[in-house]
Amino acid sequence: MSNILDYIKWRGDLPFDRIGPNEVDGLILAETAMFSWERFPENAGSLREAAEGFEGPVSDGFTAENDAKALRLLCESERFGGMRVCDYVNEFDEAADLQFSAVTLRMADGSAYVAFRGTDGTIVGWKEDCCLAFSKPVAAQEAARKYLERAAEACAGPILTGGHSKGGNLAMYAAACQTDAVLRRIRAVYNYDGPGLSDRMDAPAMYRRIADRLKTFVPQGSVVGMLLAHPQEYGIVRSNSISVLQHDPYSWQVEGPRFVRMPKLSQDSVRFDAAFHRWLSGMEETERAELVGTLFEIIRATGAQSFGREFWAGLAVNGIAVVKAIQGVEPERRARVSKMISELVRLAVTSGG
Repeated sequence: MSNILDYIKWRGDLPFDRIGPNEVDGLILAETAMFSWERFPENAGSLREAAEGFEGPVSDGFTAENDAKALRLLCESERFGGMRVCDYVNEFDEAADLQFSAVTLRMADGSAYVAFRGTDGTIVGWKEDCCLAFSKPVAAQEAARKYLERAAEACAGPILTGGHSKGGNLAMYAAACQTDAVLRRIRAVYNYDGPGLSDRMDAPAMYRRIADRLKTFVPQGSVVGMLLAHPQEYGIVRSNSISVLQHDPYSWQVEGPRFVRMPKLSQDSVRFDAAFHRWLSGMEETERAELVGTLFEIIRATGAQSFGREFWAGLAVNGIAVVKAIQGVEPERRARVSKMISELVRLAVTSGG
C-alpha cells in the first residue's frame, strides 16, 4: 500500500493548473509546516531553490527522516518544486504559553496554501494543546487568525489552509474567524487528525461558517483527533501503524488521489473519545484550568523543556522534586489528575486499528 511519499512520485509530474489540489496534496502541504524553514536560505523563492545546497536536518521530531525524503521528492517534482515559500514565522513564548509556526506556499496560478504547524514536542506546545479546552482562544489560535488575515491581504487568488495535529485546529479557528469577504476566497480547510474546537467557544456556530469547505481526516485509531468537539462527518483513514503512532501522517495509506478509507473508528478510539468527553463535560471552566495547571506544574518539576529523552532524563534526575510537586497538590485534585492521566494514557496506549 502507498503513502504520501509514493503519491509525490506518482502525481509529481502534473502541475496544479492541470490537476487541482486534493485531500492528499493538502496533507503533504500541511506537513511542510513542520520543516525548519529558519535553517533554509532567506528569500530563496521557490521550494526547489530553498532546498538547493541545504544541509542539516529538515525538521525535528519523529517525522524528521521522512520529512527529509519528502523535501527531496517535492523539489524534484513539477507539481510542488516551483511553489514559492513565503512569510515563514516561528514564535515561541513560554510566559504566554505560545508555540506557533506557519508558512505560506504559493502556486503558479496565484492561489496559496497556508500551512499551520502542529505541536512541536515542547512542554509549552503540549500545555497549549490542553488549553484548547478553555473558552478563550489560546495564543496560537489568535496568532493563526492574524496570520491567515495577513496572507489573504498578500495573495489575491484563492486560498487553501490546513494543518496536521494542532495545526488542523489552528486552520479551522483561523478560517472561521475571517470576514465574509475572505471566507468566500477560502476553497478548503483541511484538518488532519487535529483536535476539534472547544465546546466552550460556540463550536457549532464556528463550524457552520466553514462547513461547506471543511475536510477533516483521522486515522482509524485516532487519539489526538478525537479531542474536543468535532463536526459529525470526517474521513477515517487506514494507517499501517498502531496505537498513537497512527498520528504519523506518513503511516496513512493512499490510493491514487485519495486516502484509503476505513468504515469506522477502532473500538479503543471510540472508548478514548467517550472517556475524554465524559471527563471534560463534568468540569466547570475553572476546574479545567486548575487541572491543566496542576498537571503541567508536575511536569515542569522534571526540569525538561520538551517531551522525549529530555523529559525522561529529567524525571530520573529530579524525581524528588516531582514527588514533592505531586504531594503539594490538594488531595482531591491530585486524585482527579491521577485518575484522568491513568484512564487516558491506558486508552491511548492500547488504541489500535
